[in-house]
Amino acid sequence: MAEVVEATFRIVTPMFLGGANQKVDDGIRPPSIKGALRFWWRALHWGLSLQATGGSPSKALEHLHRSEARLFGSAADDNGAGQGRFLLNAQYAGRALKTNELPPTSAGHQYLLGQGLYHFKQGYLRSALEPGELRLRLLFRPGTDHTDRESVARALLALGLLGGLGSRGRKGFGSLALQDLTGTDLTVPCDFDHLQEAFLKLITMRPDTLPPYTAFSTQSRIDAIPGVHRNSWELLGDLGREMQQYRSWGLNGKVAGVPSEKNFTDDHDLARDAVLANPIKTHPRRAVFGLPHNYFFSSLAATNNKLDINAVAPQSGGGWSDIGANRRASPLFIHLHEFPNHQRAAVLTLLPAQFLPDTWRIGLKSKGPVRRVDVTPDWTVLHGFMDRFAERHALLEPRP
Repeated sequence: MAEVVEATFRIVTPMFLGGANQKVDDGIRPPSIKGALRFWWRALHWGLSLQATGGSPSKALEHLHRSEARLFGSAADDNGAGQGRFLLNAQYAGRALKTNELPPTSAGHQYLLGQGLYHFKQGYLRSALEPGELRLRLLFRPGTDHTDRESVARALLALGLLGGLGSRGRKGFGSLALQDLTGTDLTVPCDFDHLQEAFLKLITMRPDTLPPYTAFSTQSRIDAIPGVHRNSWELLGDLGREMQQYRSWGLNGKVAGVPSEKNFTDDHDLARDAVLANPIKTHPRRAVFGLPHNYFFSSLAATNNKLDINAVAPQSGGGWSDIGANRRASPLFIHLHEFPNHQRAAVLTLLPAQFLPDTWRIGLKSKGPVRRVDVTPDWTVLHGFMDRFAERHALLEPRP
């Protein structure tokens, strides 16, 4: 393997990537890319670390942390701190789009964008980088082991088949579709028919136990939906519409103008009980989509019609964290892919893992005090969403 690895990505959907001021004028900075590579490297290497340490989760985490720090670099106060084994250069061919230049949205797009990026009256709330080309060049330090270089190249492949960058990256925005990868033995799938083969080679180790963080295991699942007669933006809108129909209760029996499916009557009733200060013993099942998870009841008095649900952590001095202080990102990833031959697909990835640390709880807050309940994620809720797509192709299936 060469000491230089180069990757070319196609940015498929608008990328809401910015610094502290949420501006995209600086383009795509290497730290953002490196953070995404770290994420997918960890996801791929949990099983390998577990195997290398004899099946001890605590030792596997230590092993993983040391390996990651050596490859990607670590903070100055960490043991063995340094710059890592490679330097990364990024070149983006595109421009920042103002809010009035972004593509028109359907109800599905608006649902996936959420409140932070879109307002039903104002439209887009932030500018974004337009779809274009991103080229990365990774220059490895002399003497870097072949296995180390290969592991980083595998993270590049995972990012370019499953991931993206920026806000709502797990909802399909800022999707990065890998087009070319040189300096490694890995190959990029050229069309839809070669996608499953790529995943079978990429994801080689899946432990039976639930990972302590977002990583591949026997419970992971990957489906691909062909984008026949749809461009990537239309395909993303269709996914958003399906998620909205699946998850939402609606208003006056309608969701985005069509009859509500009311798939989660139990969630609706539980949340209403929480708002009315009635007894509750658990949290809504849809919380497994990620936290925060909020409710609004138009039929109740305006002074007491909201319910905020989030993770709460025990504090060292006693008590619990504030209701809005902690989040739990969704274990479901939406990725829009465009192949070198211009075929399109949506890739849905489910990575079940420990939902929250053992000592944490889920807090439900309405007008009264926060009520804390045990964390009981129902993964079948997410499988139910993925099962909605009759045209899906199962690329990686869960194993009992």
